[in-house]
Amino acid sequence: MKKIVILIILFIIINPALSIAQSIIIENINIIDVETGKIKKQQNIVIEGEKIISISPKKIASKENTKVINGTDKFVIPGMIDSHIHFFQTGSLYTRPDAINLKHIVPYEDEIKFAKKIVPDNFKRYLRLGITSVMDVGGPFYNFIIRDSISKNNISPNVYVTGPLFSPYQPEAFSKLEDIPIEKITTKEQATTLFNKMLPYKPDFIKIWYIANKNIPAEKTYPIVEHIAKLTHKNNLKLTIHATQLNTAKLAVKAGVDILVHSVTDTLIDNEFVKSLKKNNVTYIPTLIVSNNYGKSFLGKPDNHFQDLTFANPTVYRSLTDVKKFSKEDTPKGLKRLRNNEKTYLERSAAKDEIMFQNLKRLSENSINIATGTDAGNIGTIHASSYIQEIEAMKKSGISNLDILRASTINAAKGFGLDNQIGSISEGKIADLVILKNNPLDNLQNLNSIEEVIKGGKKIGVLDLIKETPEQVVQRQVNAYNARDIDVFMDTYSEDIKIYNFPEKISMNGKDQMRERFKSMFQRVPNLYCEIKNRIVLGNKVVDHEYVKFGEKYSSVIAIYEVIDGKISKVTFLR
Repeated sequence: MKKIVILIILFIIINPALSIAQSIIIENINIIDVETGKIKKQQNIVIEGEKIISISPKKIASKENTKVINGTDKFVIPGMIDSHIHFFQTGSLYTRPDAINLKHIVPYEDEIKFAKKIVPDNFKRYLRLGITSVMDVGGPFYNFIIRDSISKNNISPNVYVTGPLFSPYQPEAFSKLEDIPIEKITTKEQATTLFNKMLPYKPDFIKIWYIANKNIPAEKTYPIVEHIAKLTHKNNLKLTIHATQLNTAKLAVKAGVDILVHSVTDTLIDNEFVKSLKKNNVTYIPTLIVSNNYGKSFLGKPDNHFQDLTFANPTVYRSLTDVKKFSKEDTPKGLKRLRNNEKTYLERSAAKDEIMFQNLKRLSENSINIATGTDAGNIGTIHASSYIQEIEAMKKSGISNLDILRASTINAAKGFGLDNQIGSISEGKIADLVILKNNPLDNLQNLNSIEEVIKGGKKIGVLDLIKETPEQVVQRQVNAYNARDIDVFMDTYSEDIKIYNFPEKISMNGKDQMRERFKSMFQRVPNLYCEIKNRIVLGNKVVDHEYVKFGEKYSSVIAIYEVIDGKISKVTFLR
């Protein structure tokens, strides 16, 4: 008996998570009630296990083993939800060979391996930005491994997935893969077969890629869409449909769609469509930025948004300017045509944006359930860092801060039938919470003022969540250099940074001197671009062979970076 007790004690010591459950009390916090739009001031939230057990204005005495968080003058919102992502895509220039074929530069097999490798990294980036739930609306069967295994063995948001998309069209680039993200379905029998194959994996919802064109009119494939809808609802699942044309979207609603995962982009919506969405309780996810991000990436002109430069996976973001280094032989014909017709493309994109903005505004005014989704993973729309950018685009449509916050929390939860678990701050719900320094109802940029994230009742060290490798730190520095963003660039360096010309001739000493020098250069030289020709990583040292365009001049240089505690502390240049 004594041996058993000793073994149990040792097991608990080795596995502290199995010891006495730790509770959390958040004291004196301002709760933003996303359902009423009101702020409940100076509240006390008690969390036991993964759930909220009480909310009260009365101060609650803490028990032993309770973590107390001081919420004075701070605000708490529900964990945010990205209701449209794809883990099989990384956001890089090489992630959709059906859109731009660059397999001669980066084999698609390598891109697939990379996408799998960075999933845990993506998890951390989502949580760092207060996104505690993600919906992967279509991908290979590997999606179920991400949900059922990888997310369970890593710190992660709540992960909801489906398998392959049901589609009347399959891109040739995907046709020979062993694990196909998009299945071509041309008969009801094929639809039933795929559905039955997927069902044992317990998908959280089903997705149809309702592609329509002259060769595949929406009316022709409608009976199959209706058949899939019946199978979906018979099995108590939600049906999501990609339908970007008004006619196709109307047919999707007629068939029984629960969630339209994109905006209508071809024309302004009409009263009939608005009424049908309301009558059938359909959720609308606008995904405003994804299309333009393709074009910006193909042109080698990403926005260099602060979120991307700071929080995107640095390797992924680096790829978005790779087109600048392509030779004429490497550049696909479609990309050349886009470059030659950039003005026309930009005009069409602006017109499309205006349609999406007007449609979103009208639906919001008519109380249609709007949910925030980025379509992250597509080229230029990077996991996690694209979220605030999508919110900024929603704001351009003219809808209110409260409505956007609702779209990012409770509305998304309602759309996917999860509002009894997540999406608002209520007793009995999962404790997915984001503590902010400032009120996002005053300014949506205050969503960047994150101080704490609580995921499933566990406090996450949010500021230390992303621990980048020396190579990632150096690449982030290169990305910021190419963007001429002095703040993000300098943030990669330590306060006592020293820059040397080989072997030990000091060139710059300290962050202030370095900032002054580079800030002046960024302002004077519009054409900066650093291409990494070769890279060697040795422990905390990164050795880059850099080919630098400086105005109209070019130079080749070897840079030896030393990284300590996540910051570049020393650089030696060999010229």
